[in-house]
Amino acid sequence: MKRWGFRIGRATFLAVLAWGLFRVLDGRGHGALFLPIVGVVFLLWVAEQLRGRHVRRKKERDWDRWEASVLDEEGRGTALAEVRAALARSLRFGPRLKQEQAHLSVILAELLDASDQSAEAARVLARVDLAALPPGQAVVVRHAKAVAYLEAGLLDDAEATLAVRDLESGVPDMDARLDLLGGLLEVERGRPERALEIVSKVEAKAADPAIKDECVVLRAIADDARGARDEATAGLRALDPDTLEVLRRVGPRRVRSLAQSA
Repeated sequence: MKRWGFRIGRATFLAVLAWGLFRVLDGRGHGALFLPIVGVVFLLWVAEQLRGRHVRRKKERDWDRWEASVLDEEGRGTALAEVRAALARSLRFGPRLKQEQAHLSVILAELLDASDQSAEAARVLARVDLAALPPGQAVVVRHAKAVAYLEAGLLDDAEATLAVRDLESGVPDMDARLDLLGGLLEVERGRPERALEIVSKVEAKAADPAIKDECVVLRAIADDARGARDEATAGLRALDPDTLEVLRRVGPRRVRSLAQSA
């Protein structure tokens, strides 16, 4: 509704502006110039729209390529340099590009974490103001922050990040993932039994297969932390080989060796 109101207001303004231009030109005996001027302005507007669409599509292609580089060890270094440069350019435009800056920060953090630079990933995400983002994006960045803090061993920061979140963000799968990160925090605090309780609660509500897989992962981590490594490894074998390979390469540090064994 807000977007439509803006569009109607903009159309009304342009109509009034065009009418005023016609009256000025007609009053000076140059009314015949009105249509050519409007035509030139229209062509410039079309050119700008096409340019903007091209820029947006290029950005989306770049984002997809950079995200794919998380699993590409050879291309990760190049992606890191490109994302850093893109984020620096975006930051020069100030808060008006805050959503793009947050998205680039998450991509950069994922690349850094995959490169075993979790502390730097945490610093990158710490600069993102969650309150300035729409709820759907804020919950994604909050998840990325908590992951980075946990991987960097910054347990107090991870706990603070999870403690101030809304119980329901409007994105149920992300809420479940944040609950599971709370379980991982319990493991890091030396309370794997509490982590297993969290897994059971999330599993009972989960419908998304990806969430169920993440429950399997946390359960394996908790089992391993309580000394049941064989049980943890056996549990991971319920996952498909491709998922195990991803976990072995870029999964949480506590699960990488388990995935290798599985």
